[in-house]
This record gives sequence, C-alpha cells and structure tokens, in this order.
Amino acid sequence: MSLCSAEEIAEKRRIALERLNARKQETTTRTASSPVIAKNPPATGNNAASFLGAFRNNNNPDRHLNQARISAQPYPKQAPLKTLPSSAFQQNKAPELAPIFVPNNIRVVHCRSAMVTASRFGVYMSEYHGKAIDVCKTIPSRSYDGDRRLWTFDLKQYELVMERFEGLKPNVVLEGIHKKVLDIFREESRLDDGSMLSYMASISEPLRDSLLPFQKEGVKFGISKQGRVLIADEMGLGKTYQALALADFYKEDWPLLIATTASTRDVWLSQVRKLLTFVNCHHIACITASQECFDDAKIVISSYPMLEKCLEKLESMHFGVLIMDESHTLKNFKSKCTKVADRLAKKAKRVILLSGTPALSRPVELFSQLKMLDRGFLNYMDYTVRYCEGKAGNFGWDASGQSNLDELKVILCKKFMIRRTKAEVLPELAEKNRETVYLDPALISQSLKLRHFSKIASQYMTYIKEEDLIQYYAETGRVKCEAICSYLKGIVKEKIKFIIFAHHKCVLDAICECLKNLKVQHIRIDGSTKNEIRAEKVEKFQTKPKCRAAVLSIRACNAGISLTAAQLILFAELDWNPSTLAQAESRAHRIGQENEVICRYLLARDTADDIIWRKLQNKQDVLNKAGLFSEDLRNSEHIVGPNSSGNIDKYVVKTPRKTNPNSLDVSTSSDDDNRPAQLPQDISETNEQNANYDSFEDLLNDGDDDDFANIDF
Repeated sequence: MSLCSAEEIAEKRRIALERLNARKQETTTRTASSPVIAKNPPATGNNAASFLGAFRNNNNPDRHLNQARISAQPYPKQAPLKTLPSSAFQQNKAPELAPIFVPNNIRVVHCRSAMVTASRFGVYMSEYHGKAIDVCKTIPSRSYDGDRRLWTFDLKQYELVMERFEGLKPNVVLEGIHKKVLDIFREESRLDDGSMLSYMASISEPLRDSLLPFQKEGVKFGISKQGRVLIADEMGLGKTYQALALADFYKEDWPLLIATTASTRDVWLSQVRKLLTFVNCHHIACITASQECFDDAKIVISSYPMLEKCLEKLESMHFGVLIMDESHTLKNFKSKCTKVADRLAKKAKRVILLSGTPALSRPVELFSQLKMLDRGFLNYMDYTVRYCEGKAGNFGWDASGQSNLDELKVILCKKFMIRRTKAEVLPELAEKNRETVYLDPALISQSLKLRHFSKIASQYMTYIKEEDLIQYYAETGRVKCEAICSYLKGIVKEKIKFIIFAHHKCVLDAICECLKNLKVQHIRIDGSTKNEIRAEKVEKFQTKPKCRAAVLSIRACNAGISLTAAQLILFAELDWNPSTLAQAESRAHRIGQENEVICRYLLARDTADDIIWRKLQNKQDVLNKAGLFSEDLRNSEHIVGPNSSGNIDKYVVKTPRKTNPNSLDVSTSSDDDNRPAQLPQDISETNEQNANYDSFEDLLNDGDDDDFANIDF
C-alpha cells in the first residue's frame, strides 16, 4: 500500500479546487438562461419525498437556514426522478418529487411539522415569517417554546393548521405529517377492559410469581399491542421473563419459536425448563444441527445461523408465536439472516422482539425490526426520508443520517416499544461508576507502524483510509499489551473480583499470560469457547472465591451471561458502538448485584483510542435523541442510579479538563503508583455480536462500513 506525501496531497487538493470552481462558474452561466423550477413536496400524504430540502434535523431548526434560502434561488432544470414501486423499501431508488414552479423574486420559507408528544405536534420554521407567525397565533391550542423556537398545537387541530398554512403558498410551504403516522397517534388503546389480575391469571403460576411489578407492566403493554412488541428495557432487567410470560399468555397460538444468538441458546433452554414447567421436556427442542428432527416440538430454540439452515422445516411448522432475542442482530434488512427472520415473522400471529440496544448507531437500524411488528407501517423509502435524512447519493440511496428524532422517539413508545432504565425501576440497585484511565505512556510500545498511523491521523484527522484505520486499531491493541499487564499488577493487589474485556486475540492472550504469572485463578471466554463450557466457566467465577478474574471477548461476551460476583469491569480495548460497551457493563450491573460496580476504560494516548472516542460520542448523541440509549458517557464520573454518594477517590487521580474537546487528557499510572488516573473526558460504550476477531475486517462487515464512507477529505 502506497501513501501520498503531504506535498502530493496538497497538489491534488489544489487541482480539485480548480475543477470545482470551474464547474461552479459553468453552472452560474447556465443558470442565467435557464427556467426556474423549485421542487417542493406536497404537504401531506404518503409521498416519501416530503421535505428533502430545508430541514433534516428537528433538533436544530437554524442549522438549515442557509439551505432554505439557497433552495429558493434559481438552479438548472433537472429531469424528474422515477416513481417507486410499492416494494420500494427493497430498492435503492429516490422517491418521486412533485415540481412546483416558483417565480424568481419569491423567497420560500420552508416549514416542517412533526409529533413532539403523543397528543401534540410542532411546526418548525426555517426562518422568521410574520404571516406564518400570525397564522400560528390564530390556533386555539397554540403554545410557543422559546428555547427551541417551536410552535406546538393539539393533534385534534392538525387539519386546521394545515388549512391555514395552505393560504400562505407559495411564500410558505409546510410539510405535513405522514398519514400513517397520524393514524397511529389517533387510534385508541386496545387494552381497555379487564384488570391486571385477570391478565396475569392466565399465566402459569411459577412464572407469574417470579415477575417484578415493572415486568408485569411490560407484559401488559405487550398484550395491549396484540403480542407484537419490542421490549427494549436496559440490560439486566429481565426481558427473558417478560417474553416468556407473553408467550405463555398466547400459548393457544403455539408452537413457539425462540431465535437467539449462539452463545445464549443454552441459557434460553435453561430458562424455558425452569419457568414453563407445564411443558414436557420432550416437547422442547434446541436445534444444534440441521439434521435434527423437531417436528413434534411445541417450543423450538434456535440460533440465528441455524434458522437459515432449517428454514424449510421451520416454515412447515407454522409457528404462531416468535421470540427474537438480541433483535438488533437483524438491523440490516439485506442480510440473509434478516430475510429468513422476516419470512417467519410474516406468518406468525405474535412477534416479540427483545433488545437492550435496538439500534446500535443510527435510526435506519430500526426499520427491519419495526417492519416485522407492523407490515402496514412506513415502507423503507418513507421511513428513511423522514427519520434517516434519506437522500440520493453517488452510490445509491443514503440512509445513514438522522432526522425527526423527537417524533421517532414518540412513535416508538406509542406503537412499538416499551423501555425502562435501571434507575427508573430499580432504585435500590447498587451504583455504577464509570471512569476513564490513561495507561503509563512510557509502557506504550511506540512501534514504527503505530507512529506511521498516528502521524496520518494527526495531520489529516478528517480523513484516514479505511485500511489504515483497520490496521491502526489492531496495532493499538498490540502496543497496549505491556501497559495493560503492568496495570493489572496493581488491580490484583485490591483482592476483588474483576472482569476484563478485550477484542483482539493477542491482547486476550497477553492478559491471560500475565494473570498466570501472577498466580491469579481466572476464566477465559472468547469466540472459540464452546457453549457447554461457557456455563461451567461462568458458574466457576460466580461461586469460587479463589477465581478472581474473568477475561472476556467484548464481542462474544457482551450479552447472555451474568457475572454479578464482579465489582470491577476493565475495558482493555474499545469497541465502535456505545451500545456494545453498555451491554458489556451490564454483565455485572444487573438484578442480583449487591455491590457498587466500577467500569474503568484503559486508554492510550496518540492511538486509535482518540478516533474511536469521537465516534462513540457522535453515535451516543443520535441514540439518546431517539430514546434508544440512556447513558451519559461524557462525564467519566457519571453514576447510573438515583444515588451519588459513592466515594471513588481511592481509585482516581483527578486532573483538570483540557480545553480542546478532541484531545484526551492524560494522567499516568505505573507499578510505583497503582492508583488509576482519571480522564476528564470520559469514554463510552459499544455494540454487540458473537465472535472473537483477530482483525477488524469482520467488524466492518457488521454494518459499520458506512462510518468510514462518510469521512470527508
């Protein structure tokens, strides 16, 4: 692989700018003699092209002020885009736009309407317009939010608002709310009779008695949605119990299919036998090979890969109830696994999705899951235009953005999803403190390869080649090994049980070798660990006092296991999604934990950790706005839970905050001073999957390729 020198890059940039200026001049010349066509979508209806112009983000109306002004100016006539077929969500084509002719001397003010609560909608304006404000003041239910510069109205007066804004055309154009979205907020609740006791009475006694009050509310919500629901409670709040209770309630629709990850298949088998005692063991099948016979089973448990291999057999059984655990695995609607799950869900009467992290980084990851729950919901193009800033790009349809997140959050809670946090439902749960620590820089091996990638990243931080970033991430793990092992010597002296997560095999090997030399009993679970052995190792760590450390692969062990015996969680390496790290933290911070949990991230300066940290922040912000992530990763002393009295001074050396938000502050820890250093800017959390990789290539195939595609030169 050959790299350009700084001088060559500068020369290429100069040539590119000259070409760009030449094209701009040519465009300006053509515009002077071209007719003016401004394309504005209709205000309401099912057209997916609603508002491709001024507004994409309802959280910052002023952001697109200049875009709104530019869109009203003349530009060359373009051929209209083709109309999409009804199955548009499977194609990469842009929706049809309805052209509206606008005189040259008219400046259009673009407005956008979106739901802000279950009963109120708001109107966002690209800029001030006196007549539009006057119209808002005539609506009886009006309310103005000065901080967001947002007018809101009662949903019952939606048609009145649209009618009065219609009279302001062509100076003011208001984008309406999609009809199917309006229908969702106008429909009445289906659970309007009977009490909680009557619903709970039909659930078998052992399972009913084991449910906590908030879990019973989750079951009730699922019943109100006719058994088609996404249970998105935070990790460690017992989604398995709620799903089995719902399946028990709808047992007349069985057989039941439970699809999950390979690492949690045996956990589900154990829970089914424990909680659904009325089902004979001979009627419970756990698929481990495609040749198995399970025709007479009432409950079938399968991993997602086995669904593909046994699809014909499974379809012939006509499952009426489906439970899909870790449903974010189905985020890519183009993958074989998702297509198989979608075929089974299409025929099932009840579909129960479970995920503590429904979307790992962006709203488009929700579409395939929502489509399984309600096939009458928005098609792919409508959904991505409204919530993913969908637009035609150079390589097809681009749905990697985010827009109207307030409305998406409201519609998820109204129609599809129930989500509770630990702080809301378990105030008695022990605290969780998050800390970021910088390793001793003297122990970070400054290899030639690392210095090479660090130089590229520091000089051209906005652009680094994909293959360089892959190697940079892998090299960072290798050079941190010595410093990580040195840090562990101090942790071992604390005489507490701890978990340490890593990603690369070389890092896991180095940690295990260090613990062996320190004569510390430990377990190791990675992608090569067989499922039957995993349970034994977890049991050993939980019950044996002498077993003090659990060395885990962050991708293979961020879900499906409970390690509440640990009080400290160390992250030797980062992942690329905040949701994976949150999942990993919840291996210890969950129901059954009686002690305070400390989650500590071990970082190295001038490595790939710097870049990953910025990506984690950006993804966290998007997920928080959509209500899919509840952690605050910017404060390294952030405490999840109602109480904040925990003293962490003995673990932390505090340093003043840097002024540059992109640089990570550094304190050091060494063998002489084993107190970990405290970073002022925190580190966050990540994604999930079921493998232990030695390189980052499989990680790229996990759906994060577009992260690299969006890096600008």
